[in-house]
Amino acid sequence: MTSTPQDPPLGFSISPNACFWWATQTGNYPDAYPEGTLWAPLRGRTGQRVDHWETLNGVRPGDVVLHYVAPEIRGISQAATVPAPAYPPLRGYQEPADTDGVLVLTEPLSEVRIPWNLVADALPRASGPLTVDKELRRGFFFGVDRDAALSLLQRAGLAITEHPGGARGSVVPSGQYLGGHSDRWALGAVRTEQQYLRNQQLQLRGSSCSLCGQSFPDELLVAAHIKPRSECSEEERIDTRNVCMVACLFGCDALFERGYLVVGDEGTIESGKPAPGQVGGRVRELLGRIRLAHDERSRDYFVWHREHHQDRFAPQS
Repeated sequence: MTSTPQDPPLGFSISPNACFWWATQTGNYPDAYPEGTLWAPLRGRTGQRVDHWETLNGVRPGDVVLHYVAPEIRGISQAATVPAPAYPPLRGYQEPADTDGVLVLTEPLSEVRIPWNLVADALPRASGPLTVDKELRRGFFFGVDRDAALSLLQRAGLAITEHPGGARGSVVPSGQYLGGHSDRWALGAVRTEQQYLRNQQLQLRGSSCSLCGQSFPDELLVAAHIKPRSECSEEERIDTRNVCMVACLFGCDALFERGYLVVGDEGTIESGKPAPGQVGGRVRELLGRIRLAHDERSRDYFVWHREHHQDRFAPQS
């Protein structure tokens, strides 16, 4: 029998073209599942390619992931982003912080309890996560037969429907956000990525605005790129721990993004472009404050921001 925390049973909608995947997360599920992260290194310790890591590159927005924690499936999630180069998330992964890898962000749908005997009975042998003897393969990430996965989830008491016209998300140019081509997946990707980046910064620096230094509830803080993603190189784009900060919704985020505030070489707030009226008053209140996110790893991003806005608003000769 299977039990779930929900009453009535969980129901969710998927694209008719969605693929199904299996993630073995016995070691990191408590951290990775709620934070919505699927990450794998590009290479093994000796530089070798690893098939069950490279499988992660096949995920697209809208796909469904079954999260396994021995001896049962414990969670169901839906992919929100395409795979993108990334260093390992702060929590749930043991690799060094500068390990090159691939990251997919997911939206957790629900925790479930689907026992192994039901899994082994539903999924085809010698396919996906199962060996020819219907035992679990060693490894992290595998494709799952769609019909078998749907049958398994339905037998587990989950109500699944197909939404009309749902297209499987596709890869977009690397300069854009991590999502797919449709508005539905694009909005989901932006929301999920914002949550991931904000959580990462909160874990690093706590619940204080990186500009004014005041503490706020997490819901009033947003992840802000010091150097915009569209201007970043591939290497800078994956350096999310240092190219981002948290800023409050009480003006700091907007003042920095629009160039009214810049950060000097010593990490203190300086005035940027001319600020009219009350905007100028708020800027003056913040001048000279030391920035929490400024250090040797983030300094070049702040330099780019300052020089970019100074160049745009310099007096014309």
